[in-house]
Amino acid sequence: MNLNNKLLAQEGIIENPLAGKFGKGGTAAGTAHIGSIIVSILNVMIIAGAVMLLIMIVWSGIAWITSGADKERLQGAKQRLTNAIIGFIVLICVFAIANFIGSIFGLGWFQDLKIDLPIAGTI
Repeated sequence: MNLNNKLLAQEGIIENPLAGKFGKGGTAAGTAHIGSIIVSILNVMIIAGAVMLLIMIVWSGIAWITSGADKERLQGAKQRLTNAIIGFIVLICVFAIANFIGSIFGLGWFQDLKIDLPIAGTI
Protein backbone atom coordinates (compact mmCIF):
# COMPACT_ATOMS: atom_id res chain seq x y z
CA MET A 1 0.00 0.00 0.00
CA ASN A 2 1.46 3.33 -1.02
CA LEU A 3 0.85 5.78 1.85
CA ASN A 4 2.45 8.73 0.10
CA ASN A 5 -0.54 9.25 -2.19
CA LYS A 6 -2.98 9.13 0.69
CA LEU A 7 -1.08 11.36 3.09
CA LEU A 8 0.00 14.14 0.77
CA ALA A 9 -3.34 15.62 -0.26
CA GLN A 10 -1.78 19.09 -0.23
CA GLU A 11 0.08 18.41 -3.46
CA GLY A 12 -3.03 18.04 -5.57
CA ILE A 13 -6.17 20.08 -5.94
CA ILE A 14 -8.58 19.54 -3.10
CA GLU A 15 -12.01 19.16 -4.61
CA ASN A 16 -15.34 19.72 -2.96
CA PRO A 17 -17.51 16.71 -3.81
CA LEU A 18 -20.63 18.83 -3.34
CA ALA A 19 -19.53 21.39 -5.93
CA GLY A 20 -20.18 18.90 -8.72
CA LYS A 21 -20.40 20.63 -12.08
CA PHE A 22 -19.56 24.03 -10.62
CA GLY A 23 -15.86 23.42 -10.82
CA LYS A 24 -12.93 22.41 -8.73
CA GLY A 25 -12.04 23.96 -5.41
CA GLY A 26 -10.42 27.32 -4.99
CA THR A 27 -11.62 30.87 -5.16
CA ALA A 28 -11.36 31.21 -8.94
CA ALA A 29 -14.04 28.57 -9.49
CA GLY A 30 -16.31 30.10 -6.87
CA THR A 31 -15.88 33.56 -8.32
CA ALA A 32 -16.58 32.31 -11.82
CA HIS A 33 -19.74 30.57 -10.61
CA ILE A 34 -21.01 33.64 -8.77
CA GLY A 35 -20.06 35.71 -11.80
CA SER A 36 -22.07 33.47 -14.10
CA ILE A 37 -25.08 33.83 -11.78
CA ILE A 38 -24.75 37.63 -11.81
CA VAL A 39 -24.39 37.68 -15.60
CA SER A 40 -27.43 35.41 -15.98
CA ILE A 41 -29.50 37.67 -13.73
CA LEU A 42 -28.38 40.77 -15.65
CA ASN A 43 -29.20 39.09 -18.97
CA VAL A 44 -32.68 38.16 -17.76
CA MET A 45 -33.27 41.68 -16.44
CA ILE A 46 -32.10 43.30 -19.69
CA ILE A 47 -34.24 40.97 -21.79
CA ALA A 48 -37.26 41.59 -19.52
CA GLY A 49 -36.65 45.34 -19.82
CA ALA A 50 -36.48 45.08 -23.61
CA VAL A 51 -39.75 43.14 -23.70
CA MET A 52 -41.41 45.73 -21.45
CA LEU A 53 -40.03 48.48 -23.70
CA LEU A 54 -41.59 46.84 -26.74
CA ILE A 55 -44.92 46.44 -24.95
CA MET A 56 -44.89 50.08 -23.81
CA ILE A 57 -44.11 51.38 -27.31
CA VAL A 58 -46.86 49.29 -28.92
CA TRP A 59 -49.32 50.24 -26.17
CA SER A 60 -48.44 53.94 -26.59
CA GLY A 61 -48.83 53.73 -30.36
CA ILE A 62 -52.23 52.09 -30.12
CA ALA A 63 -53.37 54.59 -27.48
CA TRP A 64 -52.11 57.47 -29.63
CA ILE A 65 -53.93 56.20 -32.74
CA THR A 66 -57.19 55.50 -30.90
CA SER A 67 -57.18 58.71 -28.83
CA GLY A 68 -59.02 60.63 -31.53
CA ALA A 69 -59.90 64.10 -30.27
CA ASP A 70 -59.51 63.22 -26.59
CA LYS A 71 -56.61 65.40 -25.41
CA GLU A 72 -56.29 63.52 -22.11
CA ARG A 73 -55.76 60.13 -23.76
CA LEU A 74 -53.34 61.68 -26.27
CA GLN A 75 -51.33 63.23 -23.43
CA GLY A 76 -51.27 59.88 -21.60
CA ALA A 77 -49.99 58.12 -24.74
CA LYS A 78 -47.28 60.74 -25.22
CA GLN A 79 -46.22 60.44 -21.57
CA ARG A 80 -46.10 56.64 -21.80
CA LEU A 81 -43.98 56.84 -24.96
CA THR A 82 -41.64 59.34 -23.29
CA ASN A 83 -41.28 57.03 -20.29
CA ALA A 84 -40.55 54.09 -22.61
CA ILE A 85 -37.78 56.06 -24.34
CA ILE A 86 -36.29 57.08 -20.98
CA GLY A 87 -36.45 53.41 -19.90
CA PHE A 88 -34.63 52.43 -23.09
CA ILE A 89 -31.86 54.92 -22.34
CA VAL A 90 -31.59 53.58 -18.77
CA LEU A 91 -31.45 50.01 -20.10
CA ILE A 92 -28.58 50.90 -22.45
CA CYS A 93 -26.77 52.70 -19.62
CA VAL A 94 -27.07 49.66 -17.31
CA PHE A 95 -25.64 47.43 -20.02
CA ALA A 96 -22.78 49.87 -20.72
CA ILE A 97 -21.98 50.40 -17.03
CA ALA A 98 -21.90 46.65 -16.37
CA ASN A 99 -19.48 46.12 -19.25
CA PHE A 100 -17.39 49.10 -18.15
CA ILE A 101 -17.14 47.81 -14.58
CA GLY A 102 -16.19 44.38 -15.88
CA SER A 103 -13.40 45.78 -18.03
CA ILE A 104 -12.06 48.13 -15.33
CA PHE A 105 -11.86 45.47 -12.64
CA GLY A 106 -10.76 42.73 -15.03
CA LEU A 107 -13.78 40.54 -14.37
CA GLY A 108 -13.60 38.11 -17.24
CA TRP A 109 -17.00 36.65 -16.51
CA PHE A 110 -18.58 40.02 -17.35
CA GLN A 111 -17.49 39.41 -20.92
CA ASP A 112 -20.28 36.82 -21.06
CA LEU A 113 -22.78 39.66 -20.68
CA LYS A 114 -24.22 39.66 -24.15
CA ILE A 115 -27.58 39.11 -25.66
CA ASP A 116 -27.70 36.82 -28.66
CA LEU A 117 -30.38 37.95 -31.07
CA PRO A 118 -31.71 35.45 -33.59
CA ILE A 119 -30.59 36.17 -37.14
CA ALA A 120 -32.98 35.64 -40.02
CA GLY A 121 -32.47 32.28 -41.65
CA THR A 122 -30.67 30.67 -38.70
CA ILE A 123 -33.72 29.50 -36.80
